[in-house]
Amino acid sequence: MTFEEISRTVCDILSRSGFNKEASEISSMVLMISTLEKNDKNRISAIDDLISRSHVKWLGDYYISDLSYKEWTDLIYVFKGKLSSEK
Repeated sequence: MTFEEISRTVCDILSRSGFNKEASEISSMVLMISTLEKNDKNRISAIDDLISRSHVKWLGDYYISDLSYKEWTDLIYVFKGKLSSEK
């Protein structure tokens, strides 16, 4: 899965589970990551913010009805890995 695909998947799952505000925030940050220059401070800040959210105590705390907890946390860790590779 590419960074864009995993980002879209995370946002879609959050939206389907009623976490629209969180999905919108993540989507906005992903757009910055995808469009700004690699060394742009706003891009780096967005990456760091999303990495900090990609933790079982943040995104992992959301109840996702159509995935098991393990499936959801595994997806979060894949997302975190893709974010780290964007730096």
